[in-house]
Amino acid sequence: MRLVSFILPAGATARAGVLLDDAIIDLAAAAALISEEAAAAQWDMLSLLRGDHPDATIAAAADIVQAVINVMGGADPSEAPLGEFNWHEGLTIGDTALVIPATQVRLVAPLPQAVSLREFDALADERTVMMRRAAGYWVGDRNWPAFRFASHTAILGPDEPIELPMLEPLDCGMALGCVIGRAGHDIAPEDADAYIAGYLLVNAWTIRDPLAASLRPRDRATSLGPWLVTPDELEYYRDDDRRLMLELRLRLNGRELARANTALMRWSFAELIAFASRDTMLYPGEVLVSGVATGGCLLDLHGDDGPWLRAGDEVVIECAELGQLRSPVGLGLELE
Repeated sequence: MRLVSFILPAGATARAGVLLDDAIIDLAAAAALISEEAAAAQWDMLSLLRGDHPDATIAAAADIVQAVINVMGGADPSEAPLGEFNWHEGLTIGDTALVIPATQVRLVAPLPQAVSLREFDALADERTVMMRRAAGYWVGDRNWPAFRFASHTAILGPDEPIELPMLEPLDCGMALGCVIGRAGHDIAPEDADAYIAGYLLVNAWTIRDPLAASLRPRDRATSLGPWLVTPDELEYYRDDDRRLMLELRLRLNGRELARANTALMRWSFAELIAFASRDTMLYPGEVLVSGVATGGCLLDLHGDDGPWLRAGDEVVIECAELGQLRSPVGLGLELE
């Protein structure tokens, strides 16, 4: 499934949904198709991941998707022949919209309230690591996984603008993330995949201040999205070592700057989870980030003198399997 969080035109809070073609199943609205208990549950993404209600889980979300497809005549949106149900028009039963065209809602970060953000350094090659270290920026140990915590309260979603700092330069950071879906500690690498709720694209916005970079985590913001893709959707893209083989692309103002394949990660997400859970508990809703890919930031491409991001720029990170994470860049007054 491609799980999303969205806000209705007249709404104020994010709701959990499932993206099918160009339409979104509103899980809260469609839950009545499977049970009254599910309809009474809270269907935001964090509650879904935690399983706060026994009838509002990722497994229940899959049941709702199937129930909606059955109501629509059993036509899968990717396979429906011409003349079958038009998913773009949505589905309403009575006054309740169960399926809504994606153009009629606003997507936000799939996990608007991340429990934590752990930023590893597993997707940069040795040359890039040496360059980043020489420029004064934090890099992880090369002998075992290493991470630092980033601000989990500064989460942005797809198409949500990033505000330029007043004085310091701003850089982007192309990365891949996984979201924890089960609580666990001292997780063995061979068991870790079962703790992953899904994968998403990450843009790790970095303030370029080499004098302070080694003393503090970046603290600008992190963009997540546009979807949270469940692991079953990506099984075809795993290599013999269970690493995902996904190609990430970074574009600035329409021009491609870099590509990176996640198969080159120094450690798999299973190994990152095993390391992060050593002597501590991981909880649903925590996000583990691969680290910025080689070439995935302006520092890698231009060195520590820039140029850096400017007002009016548009940064896009995309992956065929994970969608397109678009972020406009602007000054504070322009974003109001």
